[in-house]
Amino acid sequence: MTTDSPTAQTARPRSAYSPLMKFSLLAISLLLTSSNAISGVMPALIKQFPDQPRANVELLSTVPSFSMIIMIIASGFIARKIGDKATVTAGLVIAAVFGVIPFFVTNNFWVIMGSRIGLGVGFGLINSLAVSMIAKFFSGDEKATLMGFRSAFESLGQSLMTLAAGFLVLLSWNSSFLVYFLAVPILVLFVLFVPKEPNDPKADDSAQAQNGNAKQSVNGPILLITVFLIVAVTMYIGLTTRLSSVVTGSGFGTMQQASTLLSVMTIGGMLMGFAFGLINKILKAQTLTVGLVALGIGSLIMFFAPNFVVLCIGALIAGISYPTMISYTFNQISEVCPKGSDTLCTSVVLVGCNFGAFTAPYTLKLVGGASLSQPYLVYGIVLLVIAAGYAVYHLVRK
Repeated sequence: MTTDSPTAQTARPRSAYSPLMKFSLLAISLLLTSSNAISGVMPALIKQFPDQPRANVELLSTVPSFSMIIMIIASGFIARKIGDKATVTAGLVIAAVFGVIPFFVTNNFWVIMGSRIGLGVGFGLINSLAVSMIAKFFSGDEKATLMGFRSAFESLGQSLMTLAAGFLVLLSWNSSFLVYFLAVPILVLFVLFVPKEPNDPKADDSAQAQNGNAKQSVNGPILLITVFLIVAVTMYIGLTTRLSSVVTGSGFGTMQQASTLLSVMTIGGMLMGFAFGLINKILKAQTLTVGLVALGIGSLIMFFAPNFVVLCIGALIAGISYPTMISYTFNQISEVCPKGSDTLCTSVVLVGCNFGAFTAPYTLKLVGGASLSQPYLVYGIVLLVIAAGYAVYHLVRK
């Protein structure tokens, strides 16, 4: 996970792509964390389908993640056959269609379940390419900046779509699903302004076909990044999942205050994503060390917090440090992966991230102790140990 790896690819010159092209490419990331945007309508959905067990209804919020994992794996193979742009276009169309089906079909639970699975299919086709296409079109500091922006766009999309769904539910529970119409303007922008291949808007078909037949592979550094992100994502998702219970269980505040704190953490992460390019330019390889230390310290502050104010400080430190780590590691993928294997390597890393998110509740149970905040102590110590090991590794290499 270092920019000076001997396997790093030769950097291309700074691009001449327009701001509109960059925005159109980044805009697809607005959708990628929005599968839970309709979680606020769960009480209405449970009431709408009284014949279904609560667990089945709650699965509507998380089931897109399962189909996303499958399609993240498949997206690389599909992209080699039809091209990156066509794959993303198909994903956006699928997301737009399946995302809004529950608005029109309100009485058939299994149709809604199928639509949520279809939404995950669309997101899965887009997910890895949202990262690897940035690496194909850009390089150097510009790529690092846009990777940070991509992380910020994910946070922005999550915040905006959750907020929009909250307003739409005032009309009716099924109106919340209209938020997925956002895929339509993003689709238009992507089709109009993002070229099929770097530096060649027309993309020579014979060259594309030749590249499509090239065998992609995964190497040791990519596997190391994947393992690292499984651990990091598991800890951060566990930290945020447990936050509401810690706030209410300790008597520090209410569920509404906890929700507000989570929203502020997301906004802080978004701002840090926009600043990532500058941070990475200054700190270089130690960007990850600083992110790990900050997340570890934030977790420890939350464990030892005597009141809500101190807990908020720890949570905000954690919230702004996490995107720094994610942006850095995703920026490294194209630097350390085998040549021409960006899509496959990104897919492997994203599967690791989704697996980490999926296992977070089980990890909380595993490391839980005498108090609800016990995992924060464990996470803080582990993160600081990883940070120390990573920092020493780079100092020795120098």
